[in-house]
Amino acid sequence: MTYIVLDPTNEPVKTTFKKARRPETLKGLRIGLIDNGKKNSDYLVKRISDRLRTIHGISDEILVRKPSPSHAIPSHMAEALAGKVDLVVAGIGD
Repeated sequence: MTYIVLDPTNEPVKTTFKKARRPETLKGLRIGLIDNGKKNSDYLVKRISDRLRTIHGISDEILVRKPSPSHAIPSHMAEALAGKVDLVVAGIGD
């Protein structure tokens, strides 16, 4: 009998980036929300958005859902958000 063993691990992704400039206020800004696909992540990012709207006056939100919790957001999703929002919140559920 033959057994096939699958390795579910990913290798680390090495990348460099520049820190984004922090806004002085959130009032009127558009927020991107990344639901990472874990249980309750959608609920968590929505609650964060609601609080930011109530307390800080964000103007709009765009919610996207990653295809997999274990991988980074696909570049086409990141690029689409970058052109439409002023800041992004990534949520973790469970």
